[in-house]
Amino acid sequence: MTSIQAHIQQQERQQAQRLKRNIKRLIYDQLHSISPWWLISFHYRDHHTKEDQLLKDVADLKRKLRRIVYKGRDKGIRGAGAYPYPKMLFFHETSHQGTGQFHTHLIVEKLPGRLNSQVGMEALFRKRLPSKVTALSKWKSIDVQRINQDDDDYRCISSYLGKQTNLELIALDPFNSDLSARKK
Repeated sequence: MTSIQAHIQQQERQQAQRLKRNIKRLIYDQLHSISPWWLISFHYRDHHTKEDQLLKDVADLKRKLRRIVYKGRDKGIRGAGAYPYPKMLFFHETSHQGTGQFHTHLIVEKLPGRLNSQVGMEALFRKRLPSKVTALSKWKSIDVQRINQDDDDYRCISSYLGKQTNLELIALDPFNSDLSARKK
C-alpha cells in the first residue's frame, strides 16, 4: 500500500468517526426535543433488502399506526383543536448475518389509553400492525421497551442507534421521522 492510499484510508476513517459522533449527537438532541416513551424493534419479511422499498413500507406503517393511535385517543375532549400525533423517530439497520435484510428501531412518544402499556404495545406490534402492514414479519421477534426519561438512558440509546452509522449507511430515517428543529 502506498503512502497516498494509507493517507486516504486514514482520512476516510476520520470522516466516518466524525459522522458517527455527529449522528449520535443528533439522536441525543432529538431525544431531548421530544418526550420519548417507547423503543420498539421489529423485523420485516424475508428478503427485505432494498432501501427505497423500506422507506415506502415505513411510510405505510407510520400512516396505519397514526390511524390506530387516532382511533385510540380520548374522544371525550371536545373542542381540543387539532389532534397532536405522538412524534416518531425511525432507525433502520441491516442484519449482522450478512443477509443485508433490514430491521427497524422506532422511538415513539406516549400513546393514548390502552395502547400505552407493555401489553398494549406488544399486541399492537405483534398482531394489529402485521395484519395491516404486509411488509412486517409475522414470526420474527419484536422487542418493546419503556424508555427512562433521563440523560443516561438518552446517551445509551443514541450510542446504540448510531452504532451502524458509516459512510455508506446512516441509520436515522430522515424521510419518515418527525425531526424537531434544534433547540438553541
